[in-house]
Amino acid sequence: MKVLLGGGGTGGHLFPCLAVAEKLLELGHEVFYIGTVNGIEGRKRELLPEKHKLLNVKGVRGKGIKSILNVFITFKAVQGALKIVREFKPDKVVLFGGYVSFPLGISAKITGTPLILQEQNSIPGRTNKLLSMFSEKVLIGYKSAEKFFGKKAVFTGNPTRKEIVLAAENKETIKKKILEELGLNSYKKTLLVVGGSQGALWLNEIMKKTVPFISKYSDKLQVVHITGEGKSLELQSIYEKAGITAKVFPFFEKIWKLYVVADGAISRSGALAVSEISLFGIPTLFVPFPYAVDDHQYYNAKELQERGGCILKRQEELTPDSLSKIIENLLFDIIISKRLSENIKKFGVKDSTEKIVKEILKDG
Repeated sequence: MKVLLGGGGTGGHLFPCLAVAEKLLELGHEVFYIGTVNGIEGRKRELLPEKHKLLNVKGVRGKGIKSILNVFITFKAVQGALKIVREFKPDKVVLFGGYVSFPLGISAKITGTPLILQEQNSIPGRTNKLLSMFSEKVLIGYKSAEKFFGKKAVFTGNPTRKEIVLAAENKETIKKKILEELGLNSYKKTLLVVGGSQGALWLNEIMKKTVPFISKYSDKLQVVHITGEGKSLELQSIYEKAGITAKVFPFFEKIWKLYVVADGAISRSGALAVSEISLFGIPTLFVPFPYAVDDHQYYNAKELQERGGCILKRQEELTPDSLSKIIENLLFDIIISKRLSENIKKFGVKDSTEKIVKEILKDG
């Protein structure tokens, strides 16, 4: 089968798309990937399938000249996408979100190519709501998203890269080796702090203020902190002055290694982060990015919280003192950490990629 895959802009759209591309190629199908020049895929071209093209497309939000310009760029992107669809002649077009989804979805409609959508979040974005009107089905990562798509919704979970699934399955076997590789201590509890591609700044700031409160645990606590660009040196110094063993990185390519060593986590609640952390059963405090469209990050974690699988707090609910107490519970309260770990693991769908590929290949 020939499958045209589209999605990107952020890692939350790109990596699920690449997981499916990898599986389709492994099964001998032909894949063509479409992304945007301005997204993460433009900076990570080495990760893309051999057959790929990046279009210049932006959202149409904005005012005045900016809005008019973005509409023009989108129109040009539709022309570019339509040309690719007509030349590649895919059997299916499968979209994973991001600005590129709109022109590809319109092109699928114009050419009569069957369209499948994958919605990672509990609350779908405007583009998927619109494109779902003429899609064949919508593969949802959260059961709560079913109400938006009705009978077209198929629950699959969110697709996860092969190396992450393998790492989750072998966590206990490889943990000691990765701790040594990262220069961490096997006798200390490891806290992972990660903000995702958006929203790391606030987590950085509150952790700076929380370090004095958790320094009393320095003999049994260590931290791995992903800061985003430009903040790693400052935070490394703050942890060191407090006597806390810490590994601070602006970005970490093989995030699965950090999931393996984490005994507890503080994270934003993007769909990809929630799905991946769930596979590893990490007791986690989720702090939703407050500016996410339709507050979808809050609802991503809300579904999990209602099943007893995480601690969920909005930014304004947290102080350095309250955060330090949550960290203590995540790492050192055996009853709380065990309950959270068991419940969050139930939420993980380790065969989500296989389920999605099966849906794509149906009737073809």
